[in-house]
Amino acid sequence: MINKSLRFIVGILAVIGLGVVLLTGYTIGTNWSGWSSLFSVLGLIQTVSLHEPPTDKMLEGATAGIVTSLEDPYSRYLEKSQWEELQLQLNAEFGGIGVYLVEADEGKLTIVSPIKGTPAERAGLRNGDIVTQINGTSTYGMSQEDAVQLMRGDPGTQLEMMVYRPEEGREIEFKIIREIINVPSVEDKMVHQEPLLGYIKLNMFHARSAQEMATSLNKMESQRIEGLILDLRDNGGGDFDAAVSIADLFLDEGEVVSIRDARGRETVHKSYAGSISIPLVVLVNKNSASASEILAGALQDNHRAVLVGEKTFGKGLVQTVYPLADGGALKLTTQKYFTPDGTDINEIGINPDIVAQNADTSDQDLQLERGIEYLQEKTS
Repeated sequence: MINKSLRFIVGILAVIGLGVVLLTGYTIGTNWSGWSSLFSVLGLIQTVSLHEPPTDKMLEGATAGIVTSLEDPYSRYLEKSQWEELQLQLNAEFGGIGVYLVEADEGKLTIVSPIKGTPAERAGLRNGDIVTQINGTSTYGMSQEDAVQLMRGDPGTQLEMMVYRPEEGREIEFKIIREIINVPSVEDKMVHQEPLLGYIKLNMFHARSAQEMATSLNKMESQRIEGLILDLRDNGGGDFDAAVSIADLFLDEGEVVSIRDARGRETVHKSYAGSISIPLVVLVNKNSASASEILAGALQDNHRAVLVGEKTFGKGLVQTVYPLADGGALKLTTQKYFTPDGTDINEIGINPDIVAQNADTSDQDLQLERGIEYLQEKTS
Protein backbone atom coordinates (compact mmCIF):
# COMPACT_ATOMS: atom_id res chain seq x y z
CA MET A 1 0.00 0.00 0.00
CA ILE A 2 1.13 3.59 -0.53
CA ASN A 3 1.63 6.03 2.34
CA LYS A 4 0.49 9.32 0.79
CA SER A 5 2.00 11.44 3.54
CA LEU A 6 5.47 10.63 2.16
CA ARG A 7 4.63 10.39 -1.53
CA PHE A 8 5.79 13.81 -2.55
CA ILE A 9 9.29 13.71 -1.08
CA VAL A 10 11.83 15.15 -3.49
CA GLY A 11 13.35 12.54 -5.86
CA ILE A 12 16.59 10.73 -5.27
CA LEU A 13 19.64 11.63 -7.35
CA ALA A 14 20.75 9.34 -10.20
CA VAL A 15 22.34 6.18 -8.83
CA ILE A 16 25.97 6.85 -9.59
CA GLY A 17 25.83 10.41 -8.33
CA LEU A 18 24.03 9.26 -5.23
CA GLY A 19 26.71 6.68 -4.53
CA VAL A 20 29.49 9.22 -4.87
CA VAL A 21 27.74 11.73 -2.61
CA LEU A 22 26.70 9.35 0.16
CA LEU A 23 29.52 6.83 0.36
CA THR A 24 31.93 7.28 3.26
CA GLY A 25 35.60 6.39 3.06
CA TYR A 26 34.90 3.34 5.22
CA THR A 27 32.26 2.02 2.84
CA ILE A 28 34.49 2.48 -0.19
CA GLY A 29 37.38 0.84 1.58
CA THR A 30 35.50 -2.23 2.75
CA ASN A 31 33.81 -2.73 -0.64
CA TRP A 32 36.63 -1.62 -2.87
CA SER A 33 36.66 -4.67 -5.13
CA GLY A 34 32.94 -4.33 -5.84
CA TRP A 35 33.11 -0.61 -6.59
CA SER A 36 36.25 -1.14 -8.68
CA SER A 37 34.41 -3.74 -10.75
CA LEU A 38 31.42 -1.43 -11.22
CA PHE A 39 33.49 1.48 -12.51
CA SER A 40 35.61 -0.89 -14.63
CA VAL A 41 32.47 -2.20 -16.33
CA LEU A 42 31.24 1.33 -16.98
CA GLY A 43 34.62 2.35 -18.35
CA LEU A 44 34.98 -0.67 -20.63
CA ILE A 45 31.49 -0.22 -22.04
CA GLN A 46 32.17 3.42 -22.77
CA THR A 47 35.59 2.81 -24.40
CA VAL A 48 35.71 -0.58 -26.14
CA SER A 49 32.24 -2.16 -26.26
CA LEU A 50 30.89 -2.74 -29.77
CA HIS A 51 27.39 -2.22 -28.40
CA GLU A 52 27.14 0.88 -26.26
CA PRO A 53 23.76 1.33 -24.60
CA PRO A 54 22.39 4.84 -24.01
CA THR A 55 23.55 6.31 -20.73
CA ASP A 56 19.98 6.70 -19.46
CA LYS A 57 19.36 3.00 -20.03
CA MET A 58 22.53 2.08 -18.12
CA LEU A 59 21.47 4.27 -15.22
CA GLU A 60 17.96 2.80 -15.22
CA GLY A 61 19.40 -0.70 -15.23
CA ALA A 62 21.81 0.07 -12.39
CA THR A 63 19.04 1.69 -10.35
CA ALA A 64 16.68 -1.23 -10.89
CA GLY A 65 19.46 -3.69 -10.03
CA ILE A 66 20.16 -2.00 -6.71
CA VAL A 67 16.49 -2.22 -5.75
CA THR A 68 16.31 -5.86 -6.90
CA SER A 69 19.24 -6.72 -4.63
CA LEU A 70 16.99 -6.01 -1.64
CA GLU A 71 15.14 -9.25 -2.50
CA ASP A 72 11.91 -7.51 -1.52
CA PRO A 73 9.05 -8.34 -3.91
CA TYR A 74 7.31 -5.06 -3.04
CA SER A 75 10.23 -2.66 -3.60
CA ARG A 76 10.77 -1.61 -7.18
CA TYR A 77 12.23 1.03 -9.43
CA LEU A 78 9.41 2.39 -11.60
CA GLU A 79 10.19 3.80 -15.01
CA LYS A 80 8.35 6.97 -15.97
CA SER A 81 5.53 5.10 -17.71
CA GLN A 82 5.15 2.71 -14.78
CA TRP A 83 4.99 5.57 -12.26
CA GLU A 84 2.36 7.32 -14.38
CA GLU A 85 0.39 4.06 -14.47
CA LEU A 86 0.50 3.72 -10.69
CA GLN A 87 -0.83 7.26 -10.30
CA LEU A 88 -3.67 6.41 -12.68
CA GLN A 89 -4.56 3.41 -10.53
CA LEU A 90 -4.57 5.50 -7.36
CA ASN A 91 -6.77 8.11 -9.04
CA ALA A 92 -9.03 5.30 -10.34
CA GLU A 93 -9.52 6.49 -13.92
CA PHE A 94 -7.64 5.17 -16.95
CA GLY A 95 -7.89 3.63 -20.41
CA GLY A 96 -8.11 -0.15 -20.20
CA ILE A 97 -10.40 -3.17 -20.10
CA GLY A 98 -11.52 -3.13 -16.44
CA VAL A 99 -9.93 -6.08 -14.68
CA TYR A 100 -7.87 -6.64 -11.54
CA LEU A 101 -4.71 -8.78 -11.53
CA VAL A 102 -2.89 -10.47 -8.65
CA GLU A 103 0.38 -12.41 -8.59
CA ALA A 104 -0.81 -15.80 -7.37
CA ASP A 105 1.16 -18.99 -6.72
CA GLU A 106 4.50 -19.21 -8.55
CA GLY A 107 4.05 -15.70 -9.93
CA LYS A 108 1.03 -16.56 -12.09
CA LEU A 109 -0.85 -13.41 -13.09
CA THR A 110 -4.42 -14.22 -12.16
CA ILE A 111 -7.58 -12.26 -12.91
CA VAL A 112 -9.85 -11.38 -10.02
CA SER A 113 -13.18 -9.60 -10.12
CA PRO A 114 -13.68 -8.15 -13.62
CA ILE A 115 -15.33 -4.77 -13.02
CA LYS A 116 -19.04 -4.75 -13.81
CA GLY A 117 -20.04 -3.08 -17.06
CA THR A 118 -16.49 -3.00 -18.46
CA PRO A 119 -15.06 -4.55 -21.65
CA ALA A 120 -13.43 -7.31 -19.56
CA GLU A 121 -16.76 -8.46 -18.15
CA ARG A 122 -18.55 -8.20 -21.48
CA ALA A 123 -15.82 -10.24 -23.20
CA GLY A 124 -16.25 -13.07 -20.69
CA LEU A 125 -13.06 -12.91 -18.64
CA ARG A 126 -13.53 -14.72 -15.33
CA ASN A 127 -12.20 -14.71 -11.81
CA GLY A 128 -9.32 -17.24 -11.73
CA ASP A 129 -8.29 -16.94 -15.39
CA ILE A 130 -4.48 -16.99 -15.65
CA VAL A 131 -3.04 -14.47 -18.11
CA THR A 132 -0.40 -16.17 -20.30
CA GLN A 133 0.13 -13.61 -23.07
CA ILE A 134 -0.54 -9.90 -23.56
CA ASN A 135 -0.29 -8.57 -27.11
CA GLY A 136 1.83 -11.57 -28.07
CA THR A 137 4.25 -11.18 -25.13
CA SER A 138 4.54 -14.06 -22.68
CA THR A 139 3.76 -13.14 -19.07
CA TYR A 140 6.27 -15.68 -17.70
CA GLY A 141 8.32 -13.83 -15.10
CA MET A 142 6.39 -10.61 -15.72
CA SER A 143 5.51 -8.45 -12.72
CA GLN A 144 1.99 -7.35 -11.94
CA GLU A 145 2.91 -3.72 -12.66
CA ASP A 146 4.37 -4.55 -16.10
CA ALA A 147 1.32 -6.62 -17.02
CA VAL A 148 -1.07 -3.85 -15.97
CA GLN A 149 0.94 -1.34 -17.99
CA LEU A 150 0.66 -3.50 -21.13
CA MET A 151 -3.09 -3.85 -20.63
CA ARG A 152 -3.61 -0.11 -20.33
CA GLY A 153 -3.91 2.01 -23.46
CA ASP A 154 -5.86 4.63 -25.35
CA PRO A 155 -9.63 4.13 -25.59
CA GLY A 156 -10.60 2.53 -28.90
CA THR A 157 -7.41 0.48 -29.25
CA GLN A 158 -7.44 -3.31 -29.18
CA LEU A 159 -5.86 -5.54 -26.56
CA GLU A 160 -5.07 -9.17 -27.41
CA MET A 161 -4.83 -11.61 -24.50
CA MET A 162 -4.37 -15.31 -23.96
CA VAL A 163 -5.62 -16.77 -20.70
CA TYR A 164 -5.51 -20.26 -19.28
CA ARG A 165 -8.82 -21.30 -17.70
CA PRO A 166 -8.06 -24.00 -15.10
CA GLU A 167 -11.58 -25.43 -14.84
CA GLU A 168 -11.66 -26.00 -18.60
CA GLY A 169 -8.01 -27.01 -18.94
CA ARG A 170 -7.42 -24.85 -22.02
CA GLU A 171 -6.13 -21.51 -23.26
CA ILE A 172 -8.58 -18.96 -24.64
CA GLU A 173 -7.83 -15.96 -26.84
CA PHE A 174 -9.55 -12.61 -26.24
CA LYS A 175 -9.54 -9.47 -28.39
CA ILE A 176 -10.94 -6.57 -26.37
CA ILE A 177 -11.38 -2.89 -27.24
CA ARG A 178 -10.18 -0.58 -24.47
CA GLU A 179 -12.42 2.09 -22.95
CA ILE A 180 -12.12 4.79 -20.30
CA ILE A 181 -12.50 2.92 -17.03
CA ASN A 182 -13.89 4.85 -14.09
CA VAL A 183 -13.15 2.44 -11.30
CA PRO A 184 -15.77 2.41 -8.54
CA SER A 185 -14.31 0.91 -5.40
CA VAL A 186 -17.71 0.33 -3.79
CA GLU A 187 -20.76 -1.69 -4.87
CA ASP A 188 -23.79 -2.02 -2.59
CA LYS A 189 -27.09 -3.88 -2.45
CA MET A 190 -29.55 -5.53 -0.07
CA VAL A 191 -29.04 -9.26 0.50
CA HIS A 192 -31.86 -10.05 2.93
CA GLN A 193 -35.24 -8.50 3.73
CA GLU A 194 -36.26 -9.69 7.21
CA PRO A 195 -34.06 -8.66 8.89
CA LEU A 196 -32.99 -6.02 6.36
CA LEU A 197 -29.29 -6.68 5.69
CA GLY A 198 -27.03 -4.56 3.53
CA TYR A 199 -23.98 -5.66 1.54
CA ILE A 200 -21.01 -3.56 0.42
CA LYS A 201 -18.27 -4.91 -1.83
CA LEU A 202 -15.02 -2.92 -1.52
CA ASN A 203 -12.94 -3.71 -4.61
CA MET A 204 -9.83 -1.64 -3.85
CA PHE A 205 -8.54 1.30 -1.81
CA HIS A 206 -8.03 4.45 -3.87
CA ALA A 207 -8.31 8.21 -3.51
CA ARG A 208 -12.14 8.24 -3.52
CA SER A 209 -12.81 5.00 -1.62
CA ALA A 210 -13.54 6.52 1.79
CA GLN A 211 -16.05 8.99 0.33
CA GLU A 212 -17.69 6.26 -1.74
CA MET A 213 -17.97 4.09 1.37
CA ALA A 214 -19.49 6.94 3.39
CA THR A 215 -22.04 7.56 0.63
CA SER A 216 -23.09 3.89 0.57
CA LEU A 217 -23.35 3.74 4.36
CA ASN A 218 -25.49 6.88 4.48
CA LYS A 219 -27.82 5.44 1.85
CA MET A 220 -28.16 2.17 3.73
CA GLU A 221 -28.68 3.85 7.10
CA SER A 222 -31.52 5.88 5.56
CA GLN A 223 -33.16 2.57 4.64
CA ARG A 224 -32.74 1.41 8.26
CA ILE A 225 -30.68 -1.71 7.67
CA GLU A 226 -30.25 -3.93 10.72
CA GLY A 227 -26.92 -5.49 9.77
CA LEU A 228 -24.15 -5.11 7.20
CA ILE A 229 -21.77 -7.40 5.31
CA LEU A 230 -18.52 -5.78 4.15
CA ASP A 231 -16.87 -7.87 1.43
CA LEU A 232 -13.06 -7.58 1.22
CA ARG A 233 -12.53 -10.78 -0.74
CA ASP A 234 -10.09 -10.52 -3.65
CA ASN A 235 -9.20 -6.97 -2.59
CA GLY A 236 -5.43 -6.70 -2.94
CA GLY A 237 -5.17 -3.34 -1.17
CA GLY A 238 -4.13 0.09 -2.38
CA ASP A 239 -3.99 3.41 -0.57
CA PHE A 240 -2.96 3.27 3.10
CA ASP A 241 -4.79 6.44 4.10
CA ALA A 242 -8.04 5.14 2.55
CA ALA A 243 -7.88 2.04 4.76
CA VAL A 244 -7.48 4.17 7.90
CA SER A 245 -10.31 6.51 6.87
CA ILE A 246 -12.70 3.65 6.14
CA ALA A 247 -11.91 2.00 9.48
CA ASP A 248 -12.82 5.30 11.15
CA LEU A 249 -16.33 5.05 9.65
CA PHE A 250 -16.95 1.87 11.65
CA LEU A 251 -14.97 2.48 14.85
CA ASP A 252 -15.39 4.79 17.81
CA GLU A 253 -12.29 6.18 19.48
CA GLY A 254 -9.47 3.65 19.37
CA GLU A 255 -6.46 2.38 17.49
CA VAL A 256 -6.67 1.43 13.82
CA VAL A 257 -3.09 0.41 13.05
CA SER A 258 0.46 1.16 14.12
CA ILE A 259 3.45 1.37 11.77
CA ARG A 260 7.15 1.10 12.56
CA ASP A 261 10.09 2.09 10.41
CA ALA A 262 13.62 0.66 10.16
CA ARG A 263 14.73 2.61 13.24
CA GLY A 264 11.88 1.37 15.37
CA ARG A 265 10.00 4.66 15.35
CA GLU A 266 6.29 4.03 15.75
CA THR A 267 3.28 5.97 14.51
CA VAL A 268 -0.19 5.05 15.74
CA HIS A 269 -3.21 5.82 13.56
CA LYS A 270 -6.46 6.20 15.49
CA SER A 271 -10.18 6.45 14.88
CA TYR A 272 -12.46 9.06 16.39
CA ALA A 273 -15.92 9.15 17.96
CA GLY A 274 -18.96 8.72 15.78
CA SER A 275 -19.56 5.66 13.64
CA ILE A 276 -22.17 3.32 12.24
CA SER A 277 -23.03 0.89 15.03
CA ILE A 278 -25.08 -1.91 13.46
CA PRO A 279 -23.83 -5.55 13.56
CA LEU A 280 -21.05 -6.07 11.04
CA VAL A 281 -19.60 -9.08 9.21
CA VAL A 282 -16.42 -8.83 7.10
CA LEU A 283 -15.81 -11.40 4.37
CA VAL A 284 -12.15 -12.25 3.65
CA ASN A 285 -10.22 -14.79 1.60
CA LYS A 286 -6.65 -15.64 0.60
CA ASN A 287 -6.55 -12.67 -1.81
CA SER A 288 -7.51 -10.10 0.84
CA ALA A 289 -4.20 -8.30 1.28
CA SER A 290 -2.41 -5.21 2.49
CA ALA A 291 -4.91 -2.37 3.07
CA SER A 292 -7.69 -5.00 3.28
CA GLU A 293 -5.82 -6.60 6.16
CA ILE A 294 -5.37 -3.27 7.91
CA LEU A 295 -9.13 -2.73 7.81
CA ALA A 296 -10.03 -6.33 8.71
CA GLY A 297 -7.46 -6.42 11.53
CA ALA A 298 -8.69 -3.14 12.99
CA LEU A 299 -12.32 -4.28 13.00
CA GLN A 300 -11.46 -7.70 14.44
CA ASP A 301 -9.10 -6.52 17.18
CA ASN A 302 -11.54 -3.81 18.28
CA HIS A 303 -14.30 -6.45 18.47
CA ARG A 304 -16.32 -4.41 16.00
CA ALA A 305 -16.86 -7.11 13.38
CA VAL A 306 -16.78 -10.86 12.90
CA LEU A 307 -14.52 -12.08 10.09
CA VAL A 308 -15.94 -14.85 7.91
CA GLY A 309 -14.08 -16.78 5.22
CA GLU A 310 -10.45 -17.86 4.82
CA LYS A 311 -7.10 -16.75 6.19
CA THR A 312 -5.92 -13.57 4.47
CA PHE A 313 -2.85 -13.11 2.27
CA GLY A 314 -0.38 -11.81 4.85
CA LYS A 315 1.15 -8.54 3.60
CA GLY A 316 1.99 -6.40 6.59
CA LEU A 317 4.35 -3.96 4.86
CA VAL A 318 3.93 -0.35 3.75
CA GLN A 319 5.56 1.04 0.62
CA THR A 320 6.44 4.69 0.12
CA VAL A 321 6.80 6.11 -3.40
CA TYR A 322 9.63 8.60 -3.97
CA PRO A 323 9.43 10.48 -7.30
CA LEU A 324 12.83 10.66 -9.05
CA ALA A 325 14.52 13.27 -11.20
CA ASP A 326 14.29 11.12 -14.35
CA GLY A 327 10.48 11.05 -14.19
CA GLY A 328 10.35 7.59 -12.66
CA ALA A 329 9.94 6.68 -9.02
CA LEU A 330 11.24 4.38 -6.29
CA LYS A 331 8.59 2.26 -4.59
CA LEU A 332 10.31 1.18 -1.40
CA THR A 333 9.20 -0.84 1.59
CA THR A 334 9.75 1.58 4.46
CA GLN A 335 7.51 0.38 7.29
CA LYS A 336 5.85 -2.64 8.83
CA TYR A 337 2.37 -2.41 10.27
CA PHE A 338 0.76 -4.06 13.29
CA THR A 339 -2.89 -4.58 14.13
CA PRO A 340 -4.30 -2.84 17.24
CA ASP A 341 -3.43 -5.89 19.38
CA GLY A 342 0.20 -5.56 18.24
CA THR A 343 0.04 -8.53 15.86
CA ASP A 344 2.53 -8.78 13.00
CA ILE A 345 0.58 -10.45 10.18
CA ASN A 346 3.28 -10.28 7.47
CA GLU A 347 3.65 -13.65 5.71
CA ILE A 348 1.14 -15.00 8.25
CA GLY A 349 -2.25 -13.48 7.49
CA ILE A 350 -5.33 -12.96 9.64
CA ASN A 351 -7.45 -15.92 10.70
CA PRO A 352 -11.22 -15.47 10.35
CA ASP A 353 -13.49 -15.90 13.36
CA ILE A 354 -15.74 -18.19 11.30
CA VAL A 355 -14.02 -20.39 8.72
CA ALA A 356 -15.95 -20.88 5.48
CA GLN A 357 -14.60 -21.87 2.08
CA ASN A 358 -16.26 -21.67 -1.30
CA ALA A 359 -15.85 -24.62 -3.65
CA ASP A 360 -14.04 -23.84 -6.90
CA THR A 361 -16.50 -25.99 -8.82
CA SER A 362 -19.67 -24.33 -7.52
CA ASP A 363 -21.27 -20.91 -7.93
CA GLN A 364 -22.75 -21.13 -4.43
CA ASP A 365 -21.34 -18.42 -2.15
CA LEU A 366 -21.08 -20.27 1.15
CA GLN A 367 -19.09 -17.45 2.75
CA LEU A 368 -21.79 -14.89 2.04
CA GLU A 369 -24.46 -17.32 3.22
CA ARG A 370 -22.61 -17.90 6.49
CA GLY A 371 -22.33 -14.14 7.01
CA ILE A 372 -26.06 -13.69 6.47
CA GLU A 373 -26.80 -16.52 8.92
CA TYR A 374 -24.61 -14.89 11.56
CA LEU A 375 -26.37 -11.53 11.19
CA GLN A 376 -29.77 -13.19 11.32
CA GLU A 377 -28.80 -14.73 14.67
CA LYS A 378 -27.48 -11.39 15.96
CA THR A 379 -30.56 -9.41 14.97
CA SER A 380 -33.26 -11.93 15.94
